[in-house]
Amino acid sequence: PPRPPGSSPPIESPALTGLVTDSTGRPLPNANILLAPLNRTTSTNGSGAFSFGSLPPGTYHLTAFLIGFAPMHSDVTVPATGAPVNVSISLRPSVVQLSVVQVTATPSATDPRNVAQSTVEISGQALARNMGNSVAQTLSREPGISQRYAGPAANTPVIRGLSGERVLVLQDGQRAADLSSTSSDHSLSVDPLVSQRIEVVRGPASLLYGNNALGGVVNVISNDIPTSIPGHIDGYLAGQAESATPGGAGSAGLTIPLGPSLAIVGRGGFRHVNDLRQGGNLRLDNTYFHNETGLLGLGYVGQGQSAGVAGRGYWFEYGLPSPPGDPEAGVHIKGHRADAFASSDLNFGNSALKSLRLNGSAQWYVHDEIEASGEIGTTFNLKTQTVDATGRTAFGGVTGAIGASGLFKQYQPTGEEALTPPANSNTGGAFIYQEIPIGGSRDPDARVPRLQLGARYDVYRIETKPDDPKFGSPRSLDFNNFSGSVGLSVPVSSGVTVGVSAARAFRAPTVEELFSNAFHAALGSFDVGNPTLKSETNQGVDGIVRIAGPHASGQLGAYYNRVNNFIFGNIEKDTLFEDELVPLNRYTQGDATLKGVEGRLEVEVAPRFVIGALGDMVRGELKNGEPLPFMPAGRAGGLARWDDGHFSIDAQAVHVFKQDRVPTAATEDDPSGIATPSYDLVDVSLGYTFSNGGLAHNITVRADNLLDKRYREATSRIKNFAFNPGRNIALVYRILF
Repeated sequence: PPRPPGSSPPIESPALTGLVTDSTGRPLPNANILLAPLNRTTSTNGSGAFSFGSLPPGTYHLTAFLIGFAPMHSDVTVPATGAPVNVSISLRPSVVQLSVVQVTATPSATDPRNVAQSTVEISGQALARNMGNSVAQTLSREPGISQRYAGPAANTPVIRGLSGERVLVLQDGQRAADLSSTSSDHSLSVDPLVSQRIEVVRGPASLLYGNNALGGVVNVISNDIPTSIPGHIDGYLAGQAESATPGGAGSAGLTIPLGPSLAIVGRGGFRHVNDLRQGGNLRLDNTYFHNETGLLGLGYVGQGQSAGVAGRGYWFEYGLPSPPGDPEAGVHIKGHRADAFASSDLNFGNSALKSLRLNGSAQWYVHDEIEASGEIGTTFNLKTQTVDATGRTAFGGVTGAIGASGLFKQYQPTGEEALTPPANSNTGGAFIYQEIPIGGSRDPDARVPRLQLGARYDVYRIETKPDDPKFGSPRSLDFNNFSGSVGLSVPVSSGVTVGVSAARAFRAPTVEELFSNAFHAALGSFDVGNPTLKSETNQGVDGIVRIAGPHASGQLGAYYNRVNNFIFGNIEKDTLFEDELVPLNRYTQGDATLKGVEGRLEVEVAPRFVIGALGDMVRGELKNGEPLPFMPAGRAGGLARWDDGHFSIDAQAVHVFKQDRVPTAATEDDPSGIATPSYDLVDVSLGYTFSNGGLAHNITVRADNLLDKRYREATSRIKNFAFNPGRNIALVYRILF
């Protein structure tokens, strides 16, 4: 709005500018700069320079990171007036894999060493080495993480043995509102090639995210709403190809400054791959996967505030693998997800309420399950709306956040094979989180013990709607829950931190678990829900040791979780469906425990040469001692990597132990009751990074399953008739400018 007559123009604080170089003083283009706790990001231009404008006065924490270098942190103070503030950052080459920053585990970006929970962050060269056709495949080499496998398209992350509705997947902090968590034949509508980095919180995260985060959170970060105005056209080109799933993928994005306060972002991509090649080059029919993505966004960054809006689309089609001779062979799924989302940040300077972040989204998801004849068996429609408000607080040296959120879903399956009635669900929650430095230090980078306390309360209601008499009368059920956590991180030395946390988390039952009453083709059973189910509640402890030094990096974790009222399908007997006997699956619940260890350690034993070890193990069982189904097998392995900043070679060998702790099979081909033998996997990758004309190039050639082993994962939902991918030669090429 226009200023009143005679008033003075608003005073802009000085710009924050900087230069990023290597240890020899050579400017580094395309280095990423993250400004915490405002969570604004930018990148350096061809001369290694960057700039943040329109910052409110205050002290800020800068993190700079680039492929092949150790992250560097710097604190800088921006005054209310004066000349531009300039900072110089020197990055040193690093062969060990170091975490950059963690934005998913706490309400504001923070040093990963201060997080009391077990976390992992993959970016840069590590992301290129692990890039797969899906988010789950990209993460599956990390300790404590595997995949619920049902082919190259339909797979989702498994964290510490938990998957589906117990693991929450986010894209730039917003829920990926699809149906991937509800059934093993549904795919996740996020492509990993669009990501700049992926963060994972291993273990309960209900405190910040409410329902569906009992097992952990995966956040795919692509920065689709600009949080700073770049001083140049910022963008990337990326391509990927694999031999085990012949075809390719591509993605490109641009962020274009429209002035000192506005920027527009556009992105597009595709993935078209053909049928999977298993070990021995054995083709698995009907496993093709096609998707296309697109995004357009606009960001505004002003003095003390920023805002942005964006729209995103994801279109997909993929085949469902089935046993040879199965009458269901040839089924495929086709659909799309559309998003509209907005974000706004208001910064209040030196008040107790430092900032307020408002987020909102509306998503429309639909997919058809199409028979081989071309007839649509079932159509699934899901509409989702979210709203979140988070205020960052500071009382002396005590920092934290308060927040509230709402989640609203309208779900409607239609067709003869619909499993459940249409249902609406509404969730509201509020939380408080505080981090207390022991010793009273006000320095956010001080290496002091930190106590982290949090509490949350959620109200949740699910209501069915009349549509089909087979589901009975409409019902309304309420599930209200309290979550809480306490954590302590203690620096033992400059490079070693010990953390321990205890948490109470929850998960409300889903519409499928409550109200199913139909044949479920993906599982081959007739599913019957139980409307008397209670919420799952978890009481657990998590202990970690983190190492982050110039020549060593790693994390070792151990955990114990007791889940009361754990919900699972229970095969009781066979029942007659369309003149055939099929297993009758009734949802029930009982107490369960999950406990395990996980770890990864890298040590630079010679200049530019790293060796390391990794492994994990989880054991899940009901109170009566019966094993939980689809528990990952234990793994142990080693790695070696040489990297001179331009060329790198990485090798990893992992032994996967047999998994014979499986429940009793309901039928001869029930995948949950099939034990898997041990096997060995060897992966090798070559990387080359170079800069030319202001462009940063990264080329990675990778050989997965180099020995072409024919193996089945314990977590696979199709292990009764299919193997996992055989030898795979992959190429990933990314250009930053």
